[in-house]
Amino acid sequence: MQGLRKQEDAEFEAFMEIVQEYAKRKDCVFFVDSGEGNEIQMNGIDGEDLSGWLIPIADADEFEQIFKQNTGFDDIPEKYTDSFRYAKWQKKNGNIIINFTDR
Repeated sequence: MQGLRKQEDAEFEAFMEIVQEYAKRKDCVFFVDSGEGNEIQMNGIDGEDLSGWLIPIADADEFEQIFKQNTGFDDIPEKYTDSFRYAKWQKKNGNIIINFTDR
């Protein structure tokens, strides 16, 4: 799945599909750096707040090559520093919604 460095279990990938749906609404792809706590487990979904890069779709393939070759924040080129975001989930009316924030 684009946005992940490695294959994850089906429950986490189901969560990531929701994250990517919200990223797509911003014409972006979200690339995960790490989990940030605030875990959720429900209906075959297993996730948590995430940190990573919210990259415009037009730059996603280029960023993905860099992302998969490197292991963390310090290895990503400076031109992407401003793209670092937190993907925070919340439950509203029984649905998971994702907000991208800079903190």
